[in-house]
Amino acid sequence: KSMQIILNGESYTTTAQSIAELIKEVGVKEKMIALAQNTAVIQAKDWDSTPLCENDEIEILQFMGGG
Repeated sequence: KSMQIILNGESYTTTAQSIAELIKEVGVKEKMIALAQNTAVIQAKDWDSTPLCENDEIEILQFMGGG
């Protein structure tokens, strides 16, 4: 079933049930991001086990390479 969350400040509808599923759905490279759920940073090792809930606020920060 789908739910509404806030993703990087925008309303977003997802069927993902965990942080890991959301990352796959959005299509970002896992090694190049940091992620916060409701202002708490979630470690990459916990993404599979961290559930998404209706109205969660998710911030995905992407690190850019180069110089």
